[in-house]
Amino acid sequence: MPRFRIIVLTAATLTFMNVSMVANAQYYYGPPPPGYRPPCQAVTPGPLQGAGRGAAGGALIGAISGNAGRGAAIGAGFGALRGAVRRGSARSSGYCY
Repeated sequence: MPRFRIIVLTAATLTFMNVSMVANAQYYYGPPPPGYRPPCQAVTPGPLQGAGRGAAGGALIGAISGNAGRGAAIGAGFGALRGAVRRGSARSSGYCY
């Protein structure tokens, strides 16, 4: 009985390894073609990520100064604005579409 389990597990492992190698061969990992511009979502983080980072930093600074909620609100607004400016400048300079 233990031999049968070992044989079945070995066959399953080899099958999964072959499937993953075939699936991996379908992807191209070279440089992008000339003239390729990625979408802006791939180049810059979204406004919610910027707002989240800003809120975390603002809450930390607000906690030091005495009002963490106010600092988080200011930080979230500033982080979202900073992310929008970053995405707009990347789009206007031609790094993304």
